[in-house]
Amino acid sequence: MRFVLCLLLVALPPSFAFAAKGPMSLSEAQAAAAKGDADAAAAITLTTDRQTCLNGCANRGHSKEQCANACRPGLCHPGASQPYCVAK
Repeated sequence: MRFVLCLLLVALPPSFAFAAKGPMSLSEAQAAAAKGDADAAAAITLTTDRQTCLNGCANRGHSKEQCANACRPGLCHPGASQPYCVAK
């Protein structure tokens, strides 16, 4: 059974591994971009500063606590409707 599972995992295309993208660190996003993840590359390209992130988050109606968590410096959101990373 393990052998079959291993074969299935090897047979999956690399893009499948990043299909469910949650927040990741900047270094994780850079590694994913280097492996061809277009969303991670876009997130790095669309890096924003923390205050802009906090303002945008609050404007979308999220709580201050949620925004503080989502807008941590060095955190990337490749799975967002518009991928982005937060600058230090």
